[in-house]
Amino acid sequence: MAKNKKQKILSTATKLFALQGFDNTTTLQIAKESGVTEPLLYYHFKGKEEIFTDIIRRIFDEYARLISSLPQETETEFDKISNLIRLHLHIAENRPHDGRLILANCPAKLKNDRHICQEVLYKQQELVTNYLRDCLNQGNSSGEFNAQPVDDLVIVILCLLNGIIRKKLLGKKETSSYEYTAIDFCRKALTAAD
Repeated sequence: MAKNKKQKILSTATKLFALQGFDNTTTLQIAKESGVTEPLLYYHFKGKEEIFTDIIRRIFDEYARLISSLPQETETEFDKISNLIRLHLHIAENRPHDGRLILANCPAKLKNDRHICQEVLYKQQELVTNYLRDCLNQGNSSGEFNAQPVDDLVIVILCLLNGIIRKKLLGKKETSSYEYTAIDFCRKALTAAD
């Protein structure tokens, strides 16, 4: 029962932080909307910052799990990149509160070298950068790609992913998922001849 209450606190806080921001959300509001008392909230967490930290860690752990679950044995390296693009769009569509929480709250906290946002965003960037770098290097080696310079292309693909995710999270409901356009754009860019 206590685990359910703690989970309810976390899911309510995620929604409130995403919609109102960290600074505009109180522990009393989180408790009330979770259906618990504020003392019970403090039984599970030291305060709002600990709730936020727990949420950010859980989001990253789930994200890392999803990345590691992407198929490694694919017909082509581009299939891996397509899977990565689809995964990010799927996350933006199906976990919008997670994405909005990060977009709304983490940029201001990146100035603090010891804040959880900087730690997690660095790990996320490293995870995706390594994934993409491996795909591009393998594709270049096999002749599937003519993708040079690899590190610059990795940054461009990251920017493309970030831009699409921001558009999906902050824009109005749209019928377009951008999936096919983004995948086709990357395919053309990576397989183009000199």
